[in-house]
Amino acid sequence: MSKRAPRRAAHERRRLILESAQTVFAVSNYARVGTAELAKAAGISEPALYRYFSSKKELYISTLKAAGARLRGIWRRIIEEGTDPLEGVWTLGMGYYDHIQSRSPMMRMWFQALSEVDDPEVRTTVAQSFTAFVDLLEENLQRGRARGLVRRDIDLRIAAWHFMTIGLTFDLIHLLDLDEELDRRRVEDWGRLYLESVREEPRANAGR
Repeated sequence: MSKRAPRRAAHERRRLILESAQTVFAVSNYARVGTAELAKAAGISEPALYRYFSSKKELYISTLKAAGARLRGIWRRIIEEGTDPLEGVWTLGMGYYDHIQSRSPMMRMWFQALSEVDDPEVRTTVAQSFTAFVDLLEENLQRGRARGLVRRDIDLRIAAWHFMTIGLTFDLIHLLDLDEELDRRRVEDWGRLYLESVREEPRANAGR
């Protein structure tokens, strides 16, 4: 007999359901996952699951939104706690690389979600999450530009998407079990190349 989780406040139970669903959706695609599997992972019965989410679809969309919001919150704290916007970019990049190496289910869940984007609601949810990350990065680069640290001749939106594509490459290489292609030394080299591509060069006459 499966062991039931202890009674908790509704908001806490909902949070735990979302966290367990993230792991389930990461190892299988949306179509193959059943509500019985999701309920078991959360330590509750199927009827109890439906008290929090009206359908598997609602739980899936809510899981994607919660995971994206949680990661954006982490990124925002890193950016806001730093004094140098470009140092913040470095910390985000290396932190994300380390996060992937820890085999967190979040990255796998997002790649699984990309296979479900024929569904308009899933596509909108994934697109909004990605563009929210890009918004955050663009804002950070804009702060760097205001301080004279970021080049004025580049499109900051493109620079933000460029950063995202680096992260997606980390994901892809990890999923394909090709981590030797991007060890930490190479990742750091790539990070320096990115920073140099956006960094404002010191003015030759500065200080004269």
